[in-house]
Amino acid sequence: MPIASDPAVAAQNAARRAQEKLTPEDINSDWLDDMVKRLFNELDRQMKQVEDSRTASTDAGGRAANARTLASLERTLERLSRTERERAAQRTSKALTKDGNRRAEIERKIARIIGIEFEDKGSERT
Repeated sequence: MPIASDPAVAAQNAARRAQEKLTPEDINSDWLDDMVKRLFNELDRQMKQVEDSRTASTDAGGRAANARTLASLERTLERLSRTERERAAQRTSKALTKDGNRRAEIERKIARIIGIEFEDKGSERT
């Protein structure tokens, strides 16, 4: 079903987007994974369609259309791959930050306790 460019709907969508300040954490990761899979499937479908139309009898117009489709598929795949790399890096950095903060906090507590224990034992000896 084609998307109709209704100015009233576009204005409503723009107003809604202006009010909503989404952060990356607001987006459900499972939903985004599903969308990525669907995009890859669609790219695969379109690529197969172009491959099936590549025959000796394809005219110049058909070859030009295929070239445009392939260029569009290439750009889409590059953006999709970049998005996936960024998401993987973000997940890794979040995990490291969370674990690193906890680890660092525990290390500081242990160091403080060890410092207090050895300080107390050192003062008892003198």
